[in-house]
Amino acid sequence: MSISEPVTAGDVTLSGKTLQAAESTGLQRDALGPWGVFAQGLAAAAPSVAVAVVPFSLFVAAGKGAAWAVIVGLVITILLALTISFQAKRTVSSGSLGTYTGNGLGPGFAYAAGFSLLLGYIGFATTGTLGGVLYLDSFLEAIGLGSEATWFKLLLVVVVVAAAVYLPYRGAALAAKYELAFELVAIASILVIIVASYVAYGVRIDWEQFNPAHLGSSATFIAAVTAVGSYAGFESVASLGAEAKDAHRNIARSLLRVVLLLGVLYVFATYPQILFFGDIDGDKAVLPQLADTVGVGWITSVVSATVAVAFIVFVTAVTTSAARSLFTFAHEGALPSVFAKVHATHRTPWVGIVFVGALALVFSVVATFSSAGRLVFDVYGGYVATWGFLISYLLVVIATPIWLAKIKALTPLRLVVSLAAGIGLGYVIFSNFYPVPEFPFNILPFIYGALLLAGLLWYAYLRWAKPEVAERIGTIQTLSEAEQRRLADAGIVEVLADEGATGDDDPDLTREKEPVAP
Repeated sequence: MSISEPVTAGDVTLSGKTLQAAESTGLQRDALGPWGVFAQGLAAAAPSVAVAVVPFSLFVAAGKGAAWAVIVGLVITILLALTISFQAKRTVSSGSLGTYTGNGLGPGFAYAAGFSLLLGYIGFATTGTLGGVLYLDSFLEAIGLGSEATWFKLLLVVVVVAAAVYLPYRGAALAAKYELAFELVAIASILVIIVASYVAYGVRIDWEQFNPAHLGSSATFIAAVTAVGSYAGFESVASLGAEAKDAHRNIARSLLRVVLLLGVLYVFATYPQILFFGDIDGDKAVLPQLADTVGVGWITSVVSATVAVAFIVFVTAVTTSAARSLFTFAHEGALPSVFAKVHATHRTPWVGIVFVGALALVFSVVATFSSAGRLVFDVYGGYVATWGFLISYLLVVIATPIWLAKIKALTPLRLVVSLAAGIGLGYVIFSNFYPVPEFPFNILPFIYGALLLAGLLWYAYLRWAKPEVAERIGTIQTLSEAEQRRLADAGIVEVLADEGATGDDDPDLTREKEPVAP
């Protein structure tokens, strides 16, 4: 084979790692076209869910500084999406940001980023379930079928979890069809309340929301954690490397398109909501209360129904991504092989999907009995989950320019974008520790830290007991043919070496498959 010819991922040795093609792991190939990939990112970021919950979360943390938190979050996320796309157009995987981090920083950081992202996905799946229960409860109450009985609230939890698990269990393509349709319907109904809020306030501007002094308050940047988190999930398209058609093109494009669409919506929707948040009940869904306040209570039942469905769609999307993270780790040997099982008919990582659903069920049951109020419980849980995304994002923006430099693809513009994203994320993270925020926001990052530490201890065990497994993390990915040609033409022989070196040549990489992954 000539070195200038494209090779399969199994023939590629990248930075000393033999890569296993993402599409060889048993997941359904070519299941999603460009709209399906876009739908996954949109549903996982869940704009209707974010508009329903995030403004109140920002208000709890920063008061009228919430508007600036939204703007800060948008700028950082645009830079982040661009940085991730620098890798996505060259290589794709089911391991998402963990794989990309490993390209630049090695398998240890690949594990850290992947595990952190997994915590974020599982956290959002659990808090999203609770949000779905809140809005389904509100809808049933609006049509006269509600109940305050504990058994009724628990029944709603079971219904939401069952629906959210069923769709990804059946397949990514089926889930994507419902995700996009329901998300658009939910956004349309929410916009009725948003527009009514503008009208109710009148032709004037609440300049206090845009006072630059808010940028000097740590509360604004504490809220910016949640603001960046409101976009969290957009990167889930990067977990579809094994299932997307023309994956390198469609994943890279969807990253930025999803973020830009969300940014416009969030800026438009947050400002008017902050105007009316003075008397919100923390144990009830926000939008129905806001609708009554601004005189469009007639839309309450419609909004509650569509947002309840949107929450289910959101949980479906993040469960899809979480299951693929579990699948990738298991396929690389870092987690029990049961998570690498693929359904014989639907070609989905069904064990991971059921596992995430079980965690969501437990969390929501605990929250139902919590004295703090389900909405407040949801806010704090979502804040902890957002840290999973923040740390993963920070690691990938550090890793990307390093990897681009290794493969001689780093340009001044790409370096500036990556550095700006890293500085923005770093400042947001720093501002959540100094000055010390008020309780409970001062302890929530440490709850996330404890969970991350538990995962890192497991990786330390792997390094000690199974070093070959630890080194394998981040190896499931597929370089585009164009990138392989560029690397060959550039004479980067250390990247394309040993044309016979494949995953099958290494007995440690050979796994017994059921019909799929081990």
